[in-house]
Parts: sequence; C-alpha cells; structure tokens
Amino acid sequence: MIHEYLKLHPDSGKVIVYTEAYLQMRLMLIKQIANIENSIEDTSLSNDADIRQKLLPSLKRTLKGLDRRFLRAGGYQDPVYCARLIEEFEWEQIKDPLLYCRYYDGKTDMQGENVHLFAKYEEMWCEYQHTKNDAQLYRNSIAEYIYNGLMMFADYDKAPISLKALLFNRYCHWQYGGANEFKYWYDNTYRAEAIR
Repeated sequence: MIHEYLKLHPDSGKVIVYTEAYLQMRLMLIKQIANIENSIEDTSLSNDADIRQKLLPSLKRTLKGLDRRFLRAGGYQDPVYCARLIEEFEWEQIKDPLLYCRYYDGKTDMQGENVHLFAKYEEMWCEYQHTKNDAQLYRNSIAEYIYNGLMMFADYDKAPISLKALLFNRYCHWQYGGANEFKYWYDNTYRAEAIR
C-alpha cells in the first residue's frame, strides 16, 4: 500500500512512512487492550489487581505516549492516508458488524426517538461493512474525524473508528457542534443510553 501511495504522492515519503508505523503500532496496542479486557470479562481475572491496576494501565499509558513520541520524532498524521489504513484494518478485523452496535440489532423497527436514529446510523455502517458501497464517503468521514483530533478519542470502547467517524459526521451535519461537543454527546447520550 505504501508503494502505491508514494507513486501518487512522491513528495510525501517521510509522512507516509511515519504514518504507517504510528498507525500500525497504535492499532496493535488497541487490539491488545481490547483482547485482554474481553478475555477477562466475567471471569475471576476481572478483579485481578495485577491485570487491572498494572498491565492494562501500562498498555494505556504506552498508547498515549505513542502519540507524543510520534510527534516529537517529526511525524505528521496524514488524515487521508490514516483513513485508508483504518478502513483496510477494520475491513480485515470486523467479521460481524452487529457485535459493535449499541442500538441496531439487525431489525429496522427500533422504537424511541434517539434509539431509532442511532439504530439507523448503525444500520448504515453495518451495510457499508458488508458491501463497501460509498467507500470514498466513509474514508472522507474517517479523515475528517482524524483531522478534528478525535483519533485517540474513546479508544477503549467497542466502537470502531469508522463507526465513530460516521456518528461524528452526522453530528456535525445536524450542526450540533464540533469535536468537543461530540465527545460530550458521545459519552453522555450515545454510550449512556445504549440498549445493547
């Protein structure tokens, strides 16, 4: 993928190499944290002090430090290229999109004002995960999400970046606000009112 991109954008070599290295490390850490949390959930290890108070916080600190180290090293996140990598990574990793939805359960007749709207957006995202129709639209939404500084937002919840990017895009479309307002809305409305 780097080779193809460099052919189209020959002056972007350093940016691309840094972006790819950064994003691959970041996605690996997020996956590792999620795997540990999912593995210990509802087991006797869920209250294990070594895992909860040492291992997971250490991995989360490493993830936060990665961003600072990346910028200190002269790296720059190319949102468009990051969006392409995220899209490919999620395409390989997400086998059943319904597992990542908080409202949509495969039925289209969800009740309640917010529930119906959230379920509809999740349904759109699931359809995209299956068909890859409108790929450029979704890639642009991911790039916009990254450009607005949200790539590190809510790393540890179960929602993939592409789903959060779609929600951010719709949130801004309805002119509710920008990145900070979206964070508040996401934590206090979308996640807080989840029915699944």
